This record gives sequence, C-alpha cells and structure tokens, in this order.
Amino acid sequence: MNRPTKISALQFYLMLFLSRATVGVTLNAQAVGGENFLENIFSSLLHCAALFVFSLPLFSLHRDYPERSLPAVAELRLGGIGAAVSAVYALYFLISNTFALSLLVVLLFNTMDPTASRFSVALVLLFIAAYGAVKGIETVSRAAVCVFALFLAGMTAICIALLPNVETRYAEPVFQNGLEQFWRGCLVFAARSSSLAEFAVLMPFTLRNSKGKFALWNGSAALLFGILLFFTVSCLGEYAYLQIFPVYTLSSVAEIAGIQRMDALFIGLCLMALVIRLAVGFFAISESCARFVRKKESRAVLLGGAALLTLMASLWITADYERFHACFRTEYLLLFTALTGAVLPVLVWCADRLRRGRKIG
Repeated sequence: MNRPTKISALQFYLMLFLSRATVGVTLNAQAVGGENFLENIFSSLLHCAALFVFSLPLFSLHRDYPERSLPAVAELRLGGIGAAVSAVYALYFLISNTFALSLLVVLLFNTMDPTASRFSVALVLLFIAAYGAVKGIETVSRAAVCVFALFLAGMTAICIALLPNVETRYAEPVFQNGLEQFWRGCLVFAARSSSLAEFAVLMPFTLRNSKGKFALWNGSAALLFGILLFFTVSCLGEYAYLQIFPVYTLSSVAEIAGIQRMDALFIGLCLMALVIRLAVGFFAISESCARFVRKKESRAVLLGGAALLTLMASLWITADYERFHACFRTEYLLLFTALTGAVLPVLVWCADRLRRGRKIG
C-alpha cells in the first residue's frame, strides 16, 4: 500500500474549519425553529462536546491504523461489508457537496443577483473544487491556509464594523420558553456538519494528529458561531428572525471607514470557503473509492462524474425553493451525518476490537 501524502494538523483543521463554517453562516430562524438565536450558542457548545465524544473511536482507529482511512479499516475487518461502508461514505460526501453548493446558490441568488446564471456560477465553483481535488490534498490544504487567512481577516473586519450597531436591549432571556429551540439547534448543527465523516476518511493524511488540536479546532468553530449569533441578535433584533440569511443581512448593515454594505465581502468569503469544502468532499469521495480507482486518470474521471452529478442535482433542487426544503430537511441530513460520523465509526471500532480479542484469545 502506498503511503499517503501527509499534511500538517494545522492545514487539516483549517480545511475542516472552512468546511464547517460554510454552512454555519447560513442559519436562520426557520431552520432552528425559534427566534432567540442566543439559545443556539449553547446548541453549538453541546454539538462541540458531541463531536469530541464521537471522535474518540476515530482517534483510536487512527492510532492503530495510521495509514488507513475508516473505509479502508472497514474493508480490512469486515470484508464485503466494508465495501458497502466505502460506498456509504462516497454517497454521503456527494450529498454533502450538493447540499453545500445548493445552500450557497440559494444565498447568492436570493440576496445578490437573481437574474445571474446559476449554471455558470455553479459550474465554475465545481470546476475549481474538482481540479483541486484531482491535484491532491496538499494542494487543497495550501489553498485552505490562504482562504482561512482571508476569511479570518474579512470576518474580523465585519465584526469590528458592527460594534457601533450593538444594542444589548435586543437580547432576550434564554430558555424562557423551554428548550425546544436549543435542541432543534443541536440537531441542525449536527445535521449540517460533515466534520466527523471528513476526519474518518482523511485521517491518514495528517501528521501528528492529537485530541488537543481537535479540541482547539472544535472550540474555534463554536466561537465563530457564537460571535456571529451574538452580533445577529444585538445588531438586528427582531428583524433577524424575518431574514432567510440573517448573517448576510448583518454584513449588509456593517460600515467601516466610509465603506458601506460589506455584504459583497461576506459573499466572497463564503464562496472561497465553499470551494474548499467542495474540494475536501470530492477528495474524500476519491479516497472512499480508492480500492476501485488507483490511477490518477481514473480518479479524475470519477471526480468529474461526481462534479457533474453535483451540478445537475444542485440546479434541479434550487430551481424550486419548496423542493430545496423538502430534499434537505434536517431529519434527512441528520440520518446520514449520524451514520457516517458516529454509527459506522463505532461499529468499525467494535469490529476491530472483537477481531483483536479473538486473536489474543
């Protein structure tokens, strides 16, 4: 088995940060089922804790099989069933990429220019992402470092610009109407996060991974969401609950040094982060199917087909707003995310421990 190209833990977690941030900035009241976004800060914190708990089987497998992804370990320990595990991960990343692209397409054409060509924008984004995935994870990780620096600088500028607009009187007491929105927020954060699945497939490519670095990345993403939700509530008040994309609206009211409406900056940051998420997803698809596509040419064909399917599905889904909501209900996404991020890692870990126990016995 060829040794995979290795990237640093910093590069790896920056990719995961951007991947998670892409859909985190698109939360709205309809998704979380309530109007007090401050409660969803606690939802994000609980989601962080859940990610850390369910990462433990993955760290254990990575320690025992540093050169194998979870699908590869499943094929080693479960035989034919392991091939089905690989197929499940490939399908999940295809769905995840379609969801992320569709979400940003809806954001772009509901807030910026409804008359622009969805086909052209989606095609360009997918071409860049697929090309990066074909070039390899090292290329994607280097791009992620640059995009993260721009993303951090841009979001910092937007937050600084929003400081004069903060009105603490808009804040409402949390949990005064029960815990329904809190739990709903937990489900939304979990359903939209592909981080554990990405970690499961891409862990062999990381140098010197550790639980501490995982916790730092995990906490940083929660901090970003907490800051954005705080500014959304304190700057927009009840107006935020009427918006399809309140964080975008937040950026449109930001003003700094005479520069008004920083929404174009926000869209640019989202699109760059989206390219990284799509590239990570495409590369994960190729790794999930690694036993079938060993040559670079075959991988290029596979990813070209995956990009084409993503394009067609995204255009069909976003052609109708009701169709978008029907296809990407939180409950549906949560089933796939839980399966690939929690259930399968635990099952593979248990199977590995049983096999090892029999050998010892």
